[in-house]
Amino acid sequence: MEDRELIRRIQGGQKDYLNEIAEKYYDDIYYFCCYQTGSREDAYDLAQDTFLRFIRYVDQYRYQNLKGYLLTIAMNLCRNYSRKPGKDSAIQGSDAYEEWKKEETAGVLSQEYEDRENILVIREALQKLPAIQREAVLLHHFYGYKNREISRMTGASYGAVKSRIRKGIEKLQQLLNKEDFYGR
Repeated sequence: MEDRELIRRIQGGQKDYLNEIAEKYYDDIYYFCCYQTGSREDAYDLAQDTFLRFIRYVDQYRYQNLKGYLLTIAMNLCRNYSRKPGKDSAIQGSDAYEEWKKEETAGVLSQEYEDRENILVIREALQKLPAIQREAVLLHHFYGYKNREISRMTGASYGAVKSRIRKGIEKLQQLLNKEDFYGR
């Protein structure tokens, strides 16, 4: 069933369809929060909060782009998260990297581990970007939103979004091209 029909039915009182929306978009919201916070536990909480907030205000929702709307809620929650005292954007995935290194030295390196390393390296590099650049890069390159859509979602001008993406990609390339990135 299409999003528009799901929303129409939910707003008509058939709240059972909220589960379909959560199932359809949970992974995207969760991974977005992971990249924004660097913490799986906090990402889980923020993803849950995203859907709770959506449920609370579903009657006021006017259909545009449901996934974009949910990502906007998640983005705002992640921004509030990063403002909390004691929260930094340092990635929490370094333990997994150390585990991979141990397995590598034991001679167990395979394509799966190489893929895992690449993901960890990219996550680490993304965490080093300023939050507004990371947000724009994620929305554009990982979720496929166009600059104008990101502009509407974030409230930033089209030019600012374009600049954030360009600068974010440049910084990512610099980080990933460093020979000593991640201790190599």
